[in-house]
Amino acid sequence: MKNSSSEQEKTKSTFNPWNDARVLTHISSNRTPDFAHLRIFDPHLMPKQSSNRNSKDVKIENNYYNATDRAPFDYLKANNSINTVHLQNPYRPPQRLEGFASRDHSKDMYRSQDFTLRSRHNNLFANKESIAIRNNDQENEKIERSKKKKHQLLTELCQLTKQYCTNSTLHGLRYIGNSELSIVERIFWIISFTIALGMAVYYICYLYQKWNGSPIIISLSPEPVSLNEFPFPSITICNMNNVKKTEAKRIERGSDDLDKILMEDLCNSETGNGSYDQAINWNRMLRFMINVSQPCTDMLYYCLWHGNQTDCERIFNPTMTDEGICCNFNSVTRKHLFYNPHDWPDLNITYPSVSVDWNAEKGYDASMPADVIPWRPYGSGLYYGLTLVLDVEADEYYCSSTAGMGFKMLLHNPVETPKIADFSFSITPGEETRVIIRPRISTANPSIISIPQKKRKCFFTAERKLRYYRTYTQRNCILECEANFTQKICDCVQYYMPKSANTPICGKRDEQCAKRARRAMEIKLYDEDLNPINITEVPSCNCWPGCYEISYRIELSQNKLTSSFNIDKRYVKKNIDYFTENAAVVHLFFVDSQFTKYVKNELYGFTEFLSSTGGLLGLFLGFSFLSFMEIVYFATMRLWCRLHNRRESQRPITLQIHPLDDRRNVIYPFAN
Repeated sequence: MKNSSSEQEKTKSTFNPWNDARVLTHISSNRTPDFAHLRIFDPHLMPKQSSNRNSKDVKIENNYYNATDRAPFDYLKANNSINTVHLQNPYRPPQRLEGFASRDHSKDMYRSQDFTLRSRHNNLFANKESIAIRNNDQENEKIERSKKKKHQLLTELCQLTKQYCTNSTLHGLRYIGNSELSIVERIFWIISFTIALGMAVYYICYLYQKWNGSPIIISLSPEPVSLNEFPFPSITICNMNNVKKTEAKRIERGSDDLDKILMEDLCNSETGNGSYDQAINWNRMLRFMINVSQPCTDMLYYCLWHGNQTDCERIFNPTMTDEGICCNFNSVTRKHLFYNPHDWPDLNITYPSVSVDWNAEKGYDASMPADVIPWRPYGSGLYYGLTLVLDVEADEYYCSSTAGMGFKMLLHNPVETPKIADFSFSITPGEETRVIIRPRISTANPSIISIPQKKRKCFFTAERKLRYYRTYTQRNCILECEANFTQKICDCVQYYMPKSANTPICGKRDEQCAKRARRAMEIKLYDEDLNPINITEVPSCNCWPGCYEISYRIELSQNKLTSSFNIDKRYVKKNIDYFTENAAVVHLFFVDSQFTKYVKNELYGFTEFLSSTGGLLGLFLGFSFLSFMEIVYFATMRLWCRLHNRRESQRPITLQIHPLDDRRNVIYPFAN
C-alpha cells in the first residue's frame, strides 16, 4: 500500500503544467499550425520525469522553442502558474479539434484545468453578437474560397494552354508558347496560325457543302452486262383503228344506247355529248372494248422467236391500255404485276412458260431455268430476235386514233403497264421495219442507301410501296398517282388506269375533269412552283426513278414492201397485193452481246471526305490524328490531373487527439 501511494505521489509530482501549456500554445496559436515544432507523443513510451529537473534539461527544453515562444514561456516560469486565457485569442471562438468525442462522457475525458477555464471563457461570450460575427466570418470565408478557386482554375487553364502550345505537334504553336521569344515574334506566329486555320476551315466547309449537296454520282460500270442478265423487252402493239367497221354497223343498227354513246365518245373525243346519266360499270366497259377492238389472232399473222416459228397466240396476250385492248409480249403475269390481280381484267391470257417474280433490283436467280417469263434474249442479231408480221385490216377501219392507218408499238419494262398514247412509235403497213434495241440499265451501289432519299433522288424496291403495283418503277408510280388523283377529284378513273373492282369508270361527262386532274399532276411532277390550274389540292406523287431500273432505246430503219421483189412466202397473207397494202413486217433484235450499265455511287463517301479533310488540315496546320489526341489529352486527362493534384496539395492536415487517460490529464497531439 505504501508503495502504491508513493507511486501515485511521484506521478502527481511528475505532472508538469508547463508541458500542457506548451502543447496548447502550439494548438491554438494559429489555424495552420507549424507542424515542424510539434512532437508525436505516445503515452506508453513517455518516460516518467521526476520533479527534480537539472539545468541541462532546462537548456535543452528552452532551445526547443523558437523566439516567439520564449516570452510567454519566461512569463509563465516567473509566476510559477499557468493561465490558459493568455494562450488563446479572446476575439475568436476556440477551434474545435478534430477527433474530440461528441458524446456525453467527454466531460470525464477532459477534466484539465485548461479546458475548464476555456469552457468558462466561451460561456461568457456566447451571445447573439458573437454568433452573428461568426456567421459573417463564415460567409466571407466561403466567398473568398470560391473566388480563390476560380482564380486557381483560370491560372491552371492558362498554364495548361501554355504547356500545350509548347509541346504541341501543330506547326507554329510552339513559337506562340515560347516565352523566350519577343512579343513581336509571337504576334507574327499568332497571325500566321490564325490565317492558316481560317483557310483550312474555309476549304473544309466548301468540301462539306459539296459532299452534302450532291452526294451521288452516276458513272459507267467497268463490268459489262451480258444478254442473259436482263430480259427481252416487253412489246405492246395496238392497232390505230379504235372501232372495227363491222362492229360499228352492228351497234348503229342495235338498240343499245349506251354502246352508241361509248362508240361516239371513243371515235369523236371532241364532239361526244355524254348525255347519259347511267354510271358506267367496269364489266360493261370491258365487254364493249373487247367487241370493238381487233383481236390479237387477227392482228398477228406470223411470229418468229429465237429463230423458231411460234404460234403468235401462245406468246402474245391481250392487255388493256389507254389505246384500248392491245397485244402484249413478254410481260409478267397479273399476280406478279398487281397486289390484287382479280381487279384487273381477265382477257383469256395464256403463258407457255413459268412466270417468275422478276424485278430489276433482284434480277434472275441462278437456279431459274432459261425459259422463264420474262424471257431473256438468246443472242444478238436478227436470227435471235423477234420477227412479226402484222395485219392492219384496212377494210375494217371505222375511226382512228391518228390521222392515218398503222400500228403503235412500245417497248417497256416487263413489270410496267404501257402508256401507248404518250410513248409509242408508229409502224406503217406495207413496210419492213428493223428495230435495233439498246437497253439502258441503271443500278446502284448498296452503300448509298444510307444517303437520304431527297439527296440521292431514287428509290430502292423495299423503300417505296405502291397501292396497286407490286414493283416500283417511275412509270408505274406516275400512272398510279394519276389514277388516285383522278378518283379523288372526279370520283372516277379512266378505264386503263389501275383501280379497285368497284371503282366507277369516267365517261364523256368526266373527261374535262380527268384532263384537269392529269394536267395538275404533271405540273406538280415536273415543276412544283407552277400551279396555274384552279385546283386546291395538288398531289405530291414523289415519283423519283428507281435505283435499279431498265429501259429500252430503239433505232428504226424502214423500207417499202413491193410486189415486184421476192418476198418470203411465209410472210404473205392471202395474196401479194393484200400483203403489200395491209401487212407490216417488224424485226426486233439486239446488235451487241454485252452492254454498259450505269451505277449510282457516292460522290464523296465518309472515307473520301475524311481523307480530303485530313489533307487540308495537314497542308495548312500539320494536323494528324495524334494531334487530335493531344487536344483531347490536354482538355480532359491532363486538366483533371492538374486540378486533382492541386486539391490534394491544398488539403489541410488533420490533428487527431487521443482520449485523455483517466489518471493523467495530458493531451497527445500528432499529425497524420
